[in-house]
Amino acid sequence: MNMQKVILKKDEEQRIQNGHPWIFSNEVFSIEGKIQSGKLCDVYTYTGTFLGRGFLNTASKIMVRMLSFEKIEITEEFFVERINLANDFRKQMGLSNNYRVVFSEADGLPGLIVDKYGEYLSVQFLSLGMDMHKQMIVHALVKIFSPKGIMERSDSAVRKKEGLEEYKGMIYHAPFQPKVVIEENGVRLMVDLENGQKTGYFLDQKSNRYLLRKIAHGKRVVDCFSHTGGFALNAAMGNASHVVSVDVSKTALDQGYQNAKLNHCLLYTSDAADDK
Repeated sequence: MNMQKVILKKDEEQRIQNGHPWIFSNEVFSIEGKIQSGKLCDVYTYTGTFLGRGFLNTASKIMVRMLSFEKIEITEEFFVERINLANDFRKQMGLSNNYRVVFSEADGLPGLIVDKYGEYLSVQFLSLGMDMHKQMIVHALVKIFSPKGIMERSDSAVRKKEGLEEYKGMIYHAPFQPKVVIEENGVRLMVDLENGQKTGYFLDQKSNRYLLRKIAHGKRVVDCFSHTGGFALNAAMGNASHVVSVDVSKTALDQGYQNAKLNHCLLYTSDAADDK
């Protein structure tokens, strides 16, 4: 395979050698070979030292997203190995049922987000390289998790910076019911994989929600920008004396109300602004 080569400007390699995964367009001296954005490229210093291999995208200010300091090949097994490493680490942390499996660059898969919601997955492809290998990644996810369904939530404006259109849809075992019930720290929550925020829910706040439960006993709690009520419900589970959820979205508050009913909380409602 004739690999395209990206040559950095003089003295631009230090940050990459220290492990930073991005090479910006203003750091590139030249590109050798037929330019194929979304495909692998080898990165070299100005003096010819090999630095690593990554995905090229000449349409983006982030011209190269690094994958490895070695000359790896992109296969389904490559994605299986990387995703398994990420998933094993989360399981070692005690995470189960619902959690972020893949954190993009942090797991060596730049531009890929994979969230697990019980038996379903929600994914984002936010870089050209990952988007071009979507089917391979989906096959890897099916091999690892055997999910009941996979929702793609690539409806993010950041894709435009990669020369990609926004996209949202079911990409495995379609059609399926996009509203799924998960359990987080003993709280039952309905998550809308199709229309919820981000990939459906803010999984990254799981520990903070549990921390609030620990300190809420006997307190009056206001959950501002409450979305579907994750913090409010944890405060209630922590025996807060009174909990109020506030959000501009009536849809979010309606979902929060349903989540409170799922957890047998005493409820009352008031008017909220309509969604725009």
